[in-house]
Amino acid sequence: MNLAKVWAFAKYEIRRANARKKVLVLVVVTLLIGTIPAILIKSVGGSFLPPSDYPFIWVFGVFLVQGFFLPFTALLVAAGSMSEEYEQGTAEVLLSKPVTRDEYYAGKFAGGFILVAAVVLLNATLSVTSATFTFGTQDALSVLPAVVLSQVYSALIFYSVAFMSGELVRRSSLSYIIASAVFFASVITGTILRVIYTVTGNGFYQQINVYLPTTPGSSLPLQVALPGLPADAKDLLQLIGSGPTETSIAFSVGLIAVYAIAAIVVTRAHLNWADVSKRVA
Repeated sequence: MNLAKVWAFAKYEIRRANARKKVLVLVVVTLLIGTIPAILIKSVGGSFLPPSDYPFIWVFGVFLVQGFFLPFTALLVAAGSMSEEYEQGTAEVLLSKPVTRDEYYAGKFAGGFILVAAVVLLNATLSVTSATFTFGTQDALSVLPAVVLSQVYSALIFYSVAFMSGELVRRSSLSYIIASAVFFASVITGTILRVIYTVTGNGFYQQINVYLPTTPGSSLPLQVALPGLPADAKDLLQLIGSGPTETSIAFSVGLIAVYAIAAIVVTRAHLNWADVSKRVA
């Protein structure tokens, strides 16, 4: 595999996303999510929080995105990556060049994932910056690099699933629907299983829940952060609904890898097996 060609396709994917305004939409939404929590808390005088919590306001913006915004960022970027090339007839043109399908696939996958990582980094930066301006110096930031890396890694699940969906169905709208359906089905199923576990106390339902794709994705950043956060910061996490999880870091990392690798293998196998149509009507 020629890494220079892979990087060329990665840059192409980033430019393509820019041209379709995906990046602009994500940046605008990230600006709002990264700044509004601290501003809203300040606007009410922070009266519902003790002053000891002020140095940890940054956790609001960083962790609020974990359950919904980051998975949907991954879906938005990845679902149309392959399918739009087929719809526009550009896949045939690109693959008629002196490149392999591995280089094409790896470059497009990497380019889109770079955008997802950039959104995660932007959100963390904005969260810390807005909290600092509104509440003063923020503490416990030593855990932030590990949290950002874990959020980027967690995004692999639905990024890979959405990327696979785009290659398999080759229709962008249908790809978005399928990938979103997988996400919502996992969220709803997890909620039902937690309710049943609470009512019955049967650990079987809790065990099923930990294997859903949304569980490791939402759990890993919290698991990484908790050991390095003081009690006041943990109280804020409880306030926004981020509490203790029933899995370990190793389990979450492994399960994310299993889901991502399975989706990557299926995508690559289908790309190799299927014909590249000139244009999908």
